[in-house]
Amino acid sequence: MSWLGLVLLVLGAYLAFKLVGALLKALMFVVALVGAYWFLAPHLGWPTVSELFYVLGPDFGGRRIEELADPAELTRQAKQRVVDGVVDGVVDQFTPADPVPLDESPQPPGGPEADAKAPAEGAPPTE
Repeated sequence: MSWLGLVLLVLGAYLAFKLVGALLKALMFVVALVGAYWFLAPHLGWPTVSELFYVLGPDFGGRRIEELADPAELTRQAKQRVVDGVVDGVVDQFTPADPVPLDESPQPPGGPEADAKAPAEGAPPTE
């Protein structure tokens, strides 16, 4: 490796460090703005963060953040998803692709008559 490669490696590491630092500073600035808005919005009559998130954010089926963060609601959602998912997975896993009808049970070779003609175990052979 030449000295030029080493210089470029050090320069790239320095720029990456500076970029990560700038991104973290920008992230902290956004967090500070959201926090300030969170506390000031109700006092100034502006919509709260949860109302903005409800209007501009993802669709939660018409429910707000407060309803989703309720422990009883979280428990109900988790129980419903886990139980339904597990039951469906188990049923699908153990359901045979071609179920055999009950009236067509497998017969021994030769049919039921062959079973009747076969000697019992331990009985002497008859001639």
